[in-house]
Formats: sequence, structure tokens, C-alpha cells
Amino acid sequence: MVRTSEAIKTHFFSAIRAFTQLELMRTEKLIENWYEVQRNLSLQVARDFILEHLEQRVGLNAHSQIPVNA
Repeated sequence: MVRTSEAIKTHFFSAIRAFTQLELMRTEKLIENWYEVQRNLSLQVARDFILEHLEQRVGLNAHSQIPVNA
């Protein structure tokens, strides 16, 4: 949320710039639609988060396991 006129201008410029970039990417067939970039970014962030926490979890489990002779 912005309140100053300078911040509003900056936000407006950034929104127009982002829209222009997405449209250029769409016309050059780099993306199919505007939401593809967001979806791919979200998937990558979620993947990285899961892998990072999975490694931490595995590391904790490996140290806390008691050896069992079977």
C-alpha cells in the first residue's frame, strides 16, 4: 500500500512495465499467458522449500536413529 504521490507513480510505472514485459514475452512465444511466469516461479519456490526442509529432516533423522541389529 502506498500513500505518497511519488510512491504511487513508481508503483504505476512498475505495473505498466511488468505488463509490457509480459506482453512482449507472450508475443515472442516465450510464454503462453501472463500467469505462466507466476506459476513457474511458485512451483520452483515450493520445490526448493520442500527439498531444503526434506534435507534438514533427513539430517535430523539420521542422527537421532538408534542402530538396530536385526
